[in-house]
Amino acid sequence: MNPRTQRGFLILADITGYTPFVAETELEHSQEILRRMLNSIISTLTPVFTLAEVEGDAVFVYSKDPQNNTNSTTDSNSRGRLADIVPDMIESLYYSFRDKRKSVNRAMTCECKACKMATTLDLKFIVHYGEYILNNVGGKTKPLGSCVNVAHRLLKNHVTETTGWKAYALFTKECLDHIKLNSTQLHSETETFDHIGTVETFSMDLDSMYRKFVDERVVYVTADEADFIVQRDFPVAPSLLWEWFNDPKMKTRWNDGSNWDILARPTGRLGRGATNHCVNSKVIERILDYRPFDYYTSSLGRGPVDFTLTCKFQSVGEGCRLTWYIKMNGFLPAGIKKPLTKLLFEKGMGVHKNLDRLLNIIEAEQLMEEV
Repeated sequence: MNPRTQRGFLILADITGYTPFVAETELEHSQEILRRMLNSIISTLTPVFTLAEVEGDAVFVYSKDPQNNTNSTTDSNSRGRLADIVPDMIESLYYSFRDKRKSVNRAMTCECKACKMATTLDLKFIVHYGEYILNNVGGKTKPLGSCVNVAHRLLKNHVTETTGWKAYALFTKECLDHIKLNSTQLHSETETFDHIGTVETFSMDLDSMYRKFVDERVVYVTADEADFIVQRDFPVAPSLLWEWFNDPKMKTRWNDGSNWDILARPTGRLGRGATNHCVNSKVIERILDYRPFDYYTSSLGRGPVDFTLTCKFQSVGEGCRLTWYIKMNGFLPAGIKKPLTKLLFEKGMGVHKNLDRLLNIIEAEQLMEEV
């Protein structure tokens, strides 16, 4: 049987600074540091993408685009709109990488050169979209095709030379046609390769984005501040559960009696400042803080009744523990706000029944995927 041509995303996450790091440091320590970094990259990407190969200092993953696969309606529902999650996945992975790199530096007690130089390592991403076939050689399945060649050739590009950036995400024009990013806010460049020709690319500076991310005000409702807390475990990774709460169409599927839709996207995609609204209830949701796959905080309300809600996603085994910390805004005493918030969310919004419905949908789709 001939392999079937598929279409989807191809992503390379490449650790930069690796060659001098290995050349100038103790081999045993440098390899252990690299192993930890690669494992962290793989664990973040593989709930959504499929690992093709670890290529030295780079991780190569791929995924079919459910919207271009007529036989994968279940995959489309369970994984949400994959195109929307690609930028969030890259930003979340890079921010986590930087946080861990910073914490390792602070906690470092080893005086070897490898540990001292670990903070010089960084990440870049190549993201392409196109056709490929899956080929099994020696028991290993990975994508093959000209698009795969393009993605790998783009590892050698002129972004750093032109911009000075060491950490960046490079998207091809073919990729941008399938994800929600404003190309006018990205650095554009044309790369030329033998036997391939020209490739239009658009890049974002991940270092400056991380610095902005750190500087932005954190909006987070703590357990002590909450008037009502809801917690539920789900049998999917945080990156997969995330879309069920942040994609308006997916939220409508499990939120009984609702019809959620996009109201505004100031940056062209979901993030801080974005708004959604429920057509049926007239409730408006405004995103106040947005940390993909970790938590988001939003205001939720209609008229004089308004709540601030932090939705926390925590990995638990192979699943995710979802916790809602809900605070009623206003000047009512706590003795009134707490029981009133509980009543409105349990009886008025049916929060427990809705989460039961979501759990049933996820479990049913997992069973269908196994058939």
